[in-house]
Parts: sequence; C-alpha cells; structure tokens
Amino acid sequence: MDTTGKTRNGLERIDRRGRRRGGLSSVTVIGGAGYVGSLLVERLLEAGTSVTVMDALMFGDDGLRTVVDHPRLTFVHGDLRDIEAVVRACAGADAVVHLGAVVGDPACALDEAATLAINRDATVTTARVARALAVRRFVFASTCSVYGASDELLTEESEKAPISVYARSKAESEDLLLPMSGPDFHTTVLRFGTLFGQSRRDRFDLVVNLLAAKAVIDGEISINGGDQWRPFVHVADCVDAVLACLDAPESAVSSRIFNVGSDAQNRTLRDVGEMIRDLLPDVRVLYGESAAAEANYRVSFERISTELGFHPERTLSDGIVEIQDAVRAGMVTDYTDARYSNFQSLVTGRASLDLVQPAAEAGVG
Repeated sequence: MDTTGKTRNGLERIDRRGRRRGGLSSVTVIGGAGYVGSLLVERLLEAGTSVTVMDALMFGDDGLRTVVDHPRLTFVHGDLRDIEAVVRACAGADAVVHLGAVVGDPACALDEAATLAINRDATVTTARVARALAVRRFVFASTCSVYGASDELLTEESEKAPISVYARSKAESEDLLLPMSGPDFHTTVLRFGTLFGQSRRDRFDLVVNLLAAKAVIDGEISINGGDQWRPFVHVADCVDAVLACLDAPESAVSSRIFNVGSDAQNRTLRDVGEMIRDLLPDVRVLYGESAAAEANYRVSFERISTELGFHPERTLSDGIVEIQDAVRAGMVTDYTDARYSNFQSLVTGRASLDLVQPAAEAGVG
C-alpha cells in the first residue's frame, strides 16, 4: 500500500486505526451484537458511519455495551423471521451487512427446520426487503465450511460439499443471494475461515479459543485427530474484510464470492496444539481419534488479496496469547459458562430459537 491509502489496484483501504476513507454514511448490521458484529459496529461508528443494529439478543447484549449510548447507533430488537423488524432495520441504509444466523454445527443440528428458516429463508427475505428499500449493497457472511472435506486447495470456484446443517444453510443461501445482484443492488458473499480471537461477545465453542483457555486453566488439552486442516482467521480480520468490501467499488464486489483468511494460516489442529505447547511448555497435549465425518479443507485466499488488497494482520499465535492473557487477567472467569457457547446456550435454555417479540426501538440495557 502506498502513502495515499490506495492498494496497488487502486482500491481504498482501511488504516490501522480502523477509520475508513470514502465509506458509506449508513450501514445496517444484522446480528450486530454477535461475535463478529460487535467489533464491526465499533469500527463503523469510529469511522463516522451511522449504524443500525438488528439483533434478537439470543446470546445477550454484552456485545453492544461499549456502544449502547452512542449517538449514531440505532437498535432494533428483532428476530430475522420478523419482517417488521427487518423493514425497520434496513430502511434508509446504504448497505446491509448480514451476520445474523444460528452459528456452529452442534447448535444448528439441534433443530434443522429452525436453522434453515433462520439462516436461509429469512436471509433471502431480508435481502429482498433491502432491495425493495433501495439499499445498494448486501454483504452476506458465509463460511469456508461449505467446502466440506477435501484434500485439494480450494478456491471460490471449487464445488461446494457441505457436511453439516450449518454449512448447508450457508451454501443454499449463497445460491439464492448471488443472482439477486443487478444495476442497483449488489450482493457479496464473504466465506469466513475458522474464527478465533477475542471479541465483545466472547466465544469458547471455537476450537482455538477453547484450547487456549483450557491450557491455562486445566493445564491439559485434548484434540480429536489432529491432521484436519482448517483455514484459521482472527475475528478482527474478518471485520477488516467486511470493511474492505464496503469500501471497494460496487463493480469489484457485485455478485462476488471471497474467501476470508490467509494462505499462511491454513494449519492443522495438531499445529494449534503444538503452538499452545510452545507458549505453555508445561501443558499436556493429548490426541484422540477424529470423528468419522469431519470438515477438513485448505483454502486459497488469492482472490481477496489481489482484488481487494486484503491481508490479515493477526496470527494464530497472536490469538492464542490474546485469549490466554484474558483468562489470566480474570476477564474470563469460567470459559465453560453456557453464555460462551451457542450450543450450550440453546441446550440449557439460556437461548431459544423461538420467535422473539415484534420489533421495537429500544436501548440494550
């Protein structure tokens, strides 16, 4: 990148302080209280953008506590299946970033019908509403798990082979969203890699975060298998990717798919275990048998690098240290608490897939 803030292909970039140049004036973030969304909302507000967050607060409102009183934040409390909430949230937006979903294989497997209704059907309805309201951009958070299991290096053109309800819901959403692009409505799919790192809404149902916390607290970690490949990416780098997409010209992102991550962080679970052992030499690392059907894939990130000038800045080691430091500092007192896990929240009744009350503008308390 040169001193003008342009990448080599002329696209605007995000500076290290998170301030965007040439950004949109109003952005709606569906799922803005979540793991990725909470950090994205902060960054957008820092950049001077007006932000509307729509969220059912299924997993609480911790993600919005740092911005709850911000003068440019509007909050709409609503379920994705509540079309009134969707209309209110999308009205007047220049762009919609759609992060709302039931996330994770175990959580989605609890109720396949509800998962598909929320993750696929309501997503398409939201895009149709946005288009009808003259929103120009619709950025959809998908997942690299749509690739399933493969020994090949996978690109955006590779065949999708989802092996879970979660991955299937994302793959089918992509197929329905991308054809909606036209002269005045531009859909973009961002396939996030395997996430890790701290957020305003912490999660310890993610493998790196869980293992990093367990290593500090328990002094022992267990890994099923170890030879499975994952394309790891820090949650804050996912936010950078969304901002890069919003800053790019419409023609560069319309009806496009981008894998989000870096080639250097295609690593095995055994690699993660050994990184943790290097950082904590006294920790015991145990390896067991892998599941019969398990995602295993390496992904190419050349397209997002060359076309959007996006390069993740945070490494796996950075994320492991970040989590371990938070645990040692007492910022996380019990990583096994159900609130840190989508699956456990649903199993224990802390969260529910039932439709929440109709939308209403409100504070998040």
